[in-house]
Amino acid sequence: MKKQNYSKLKQLAERMFFEGDSNTQIAEDLNLSKVTISKWRKLENWDERKAELTASPHKIKELLLKELQKLSNGETSSINADAISKLSRVIEAVSGKVSTQVVITVFKEFDNWMSSQDPEMAIQFTEFHKQFVLYKASLES
Repeated sequence: MKKQNYSKLKQLAERMFFEGDSNTQIAEDLNLSKVTISKWRKLENWDERKAELTASPHKIKELLLKELQKLSNGETSSINADAISKLSRVIEAVSGKVSTQVVITVFKEFDNWMSSQDPEMAIQFTEFHKQFVLYKASLES
């Protein structure tokens, strides 16, 4: 097999792994040995990289939205959303980053206070706050 094709198979196998396929399933689908898939998985740190991807705030929100959809359809949730929410807050606290939602809440409180102090200045601040929130949200997605 050509080296270039082998590289493409490796990339495809990695993507399949990240999407949740087992080593056995990947090996069967790509006509490779389970040993090869296991070797790639270990050498390329697929487990660690997958954990990083699935633990990002964006992925957690995505997961929670899927579960909310299930609940709205009358299905039973397969995750403990309360536990995930608590862990997310701990991760945010440890990482030193403030979530966009917290920023919005603080800005609203500040803007309301500022409007009673100096309405003209409050309008200027509000525009900058909107721009910052959009910027921060773009960093999280």
